[in-house]
Amino acid sequence: MGPFQAVLFDMDGLIFDSERLCYKAYLRAARAFGFQMNPALYMSLCGRIEHEVVAGLRHAFGEDKDVATWREYIKKQKTAVRMEQNGRVGKKKGLLELLSYLQERQIPYALASSSVRPLIDEYMKAEYLTHAFPYIMDGTQVENGKPDPEIFLKAAALIDADPAHTLVLEDSHAGVLAANAGGFTSGFVFDDLTNMDSVTEGYPILDQPEGNRETIRRDAVLSFDSLADVVGFLEVLRS
Repeated sequence: MGPFQAVLFDMDGLIFDSERLCYKAYLRAARAFGFQMNPALYMSLCGRIEHEVVAGLRHAFGEDKDVATWREYIKKQKTAVRMEQNGRVGKKKGLLELLSYLQERQIPYALASSSVRPLIDEYMKAEYLTHAFPYIMDGTQVENGKPDPEIFLKAAALIDADPAHTLVLEDSHAGVLAANAGGFTSGFVFDDLTNMDSVTEGYPILDQPEGNRETIRRDAVLSFDSLADVVGFLEVLRS
């Protein structure tokens, strides 16, 4: 494996600690509407564009459930949780060091997030990273969400990157599968939600997905404990 010529970043759970925030919103919705929720189900929804999240909830709980209403409540609670944290989402360990490394070595990079652009911009502003990602591809710019590779292929085109020589950093299973499908090298960065609460009462989960670290690691080409580990790995490849 030679040096990578470009790097693509996911956003939620990878550069920001926003998956933990979002999961709290899911827990609030589960308690309010009476449906079960656990980290594995939540992780199976991560990285997907909006209509696919709704479809995933329908698959988990049944077509007869009003999951669209649940989803709207979840989105409102995401904002509420963030406001309770003074609008912050928190940067992931090693992010600033990795960005500095890429900039110093003139390695092009881009953000490829299933989130909508206004939310991406809010998070960037809240964490003082407004100009950190000059190239951004958001979920409204694609027809197919992860695990389809469309968003990564379009992000790579923004920086004229060859997928065969591009590292994709992801924390979700859908993202890892999307990177693989697009001919990229997938790098799984673990975002640990296993210590979070679950809601065990209410509408049952009809199809419990796999959503643990080893499941995703199995499908990823590379795996890292944090973004801080990526810098050292890239430097070894260059030496």
